[in-house]
Amino acid sequence: MRVVILGSGRLGSRLANSLAKGSDYQIVIVDEDETKFKNLEEHENVQRVTGNIFNEDVATLVFAEPTEIFVAVTGIDNVNIMVAQIIKKKFKIPRVLLRIFDPTLSSVYKGLGLETVCPTDFALQEMLKIVEKGPGKG
Repeated sequence: MRVVILGSGRLGSRLANSLAKGSDYQIVIVDEDETKFKNLEEHENVQRVTGNIFNEDVATLVFAEPTEIFVAVTGIDNVNIMVAQIIKKKFKIPRVLLRIFDPTLSSVYKGLGLETVCPTDFALQEMLKIVEKGPGKG
């Protein structure tokens, strides 16, 4: 399975490293900033691409082969949302997953057919569990 990840920060690198350990994955990770690849381990099945995904040449290179999943995990919600919509439509990617920090935006785009993960919601649920345990029980 071919997976393209946009963003090689903490989450993107960790996702690529984890997926690369499975022999069933071919991973392409894209970032404008080559220094972001520092947390990316060396794996035969991981290709690094330095460039802007909005650049036609970069996008065409990245999606030259059939891709089953595109994951957008830059640190900017609007970039993730915009690129997810463009890539899904233009390259006919079956599954598009994106991180959105804003819970309201996450719900909206989930309703429009994009698969979203909202770390704010996850953190909220965990904190509520801890607080509800009461003092000294965390």
